[in-house]
Amino acid sequence: MGFLRRIESKLEGVFEGGIGRTFKSNVQPVELARKLAKEMDDNKVISVQTVYVPNAYTVYLAPEDREQFVAYEARLRTELAGYLTEHARREGYSLPNRARVMIETADELDVGTFGIAAEMEETPPPMAADAPPPGVRLPEEFGGGEAAVPAPPAAAPAPPAAAPTPPAAAPVTPPVAPVAPVVPLTVDPFASAEAPAAPIVAVPDPAPAAPAAPAEPVPPPPAPAPVAQWVLVWPGGVVPIRDTALVIGRSKDCDVPLADGNVSRRHAEIGRSADGFVLRDLDSTNGTTVNGRRVKSAPVGEGDEITLGTSTLRIEQRPG
Repeated sequence: MGFLRRIESKLEGVFEGGIGRTFKSNVQPVELARKLAKEMDDNKVISVQTVYVPNAYTVYLAPEDREQFVAYEARLRTELAGYLTEHARREGYSLPNRARVMIETADELDVGTFGIAAEMEETPPPMAADAPPPGVRLPEEFGGGEAAVPAPPAAAPAPPAAAPTPPAAAPVTPPVAPVAPVVPLTVDPFASAEAPAAPIVAVPDPAPAAPAAPAEPVPPPPAPAPVAQWVLVWPGGVVPIRDTALVIGRSKDCDVPLADGNVSRRHAEIGRSADGFVLRDLDSTNGTTVNGRRVKSAPVGEGDEITLGTSTLRIEQRPG
């Protein structure tokens, strides 16, 4: 069985795609653009009033072919996606979402051969860090048009800072005026009228008490500093990475369920290690890649892109 048979047999049942056959020289970007446009034409679906075409394309290259694009791979993906968008506009096709192109390595391919998988993807993946800057123009071989760039959302105005609440003043107890004790007068009923009365002794007033000093206000305790947390960004949202490993797969019982027919029921898991995080492939059918490299187990960190099937996930650190 030739190498084309091997790669087509591997991709069978996962997606419909084409295998591009070139000469023994390296694959050129213009070849990829023309073959991607042909895949779009071959996979169109004619509805009542609209012609739908796939918007997500994965290009499989031999290791030597991909090595030549390392310096400008992100730019190449952007240009190819812009070329497909312009081709769909010229032909009157309708894309279910923005066009995007991914590049992966296939060790079984020889130099000068490549494979393409096309898929309709309604839910867009998280925005990659290599998104095209505003006003990017495509090269002449790709049509020379200007790539469409979505406008960034307007930043919400920051809420006004609340004025600090002054500490409550301690209550002041007013001084109490001293009360002189009443001295009873004792009269002897048996004393004669001529007997002198007992003298009345005056009791001096006690010294007035000093007013109590107001209590010093107690300052509030300082607010705890925010703690940054690690999260996994996936097409369905964001999930924090804690001490327990996260299982990723197509099953609804997984911690990160992916609605992707190219993902196994329990595809991979990610958990903490002594140096950070580690990703493990759980013997999946289509394998797992980190930043375009296929792995069985590999350390991952902030900004790394994890691809399972046609779904892309990313690790980020966000403030608590």
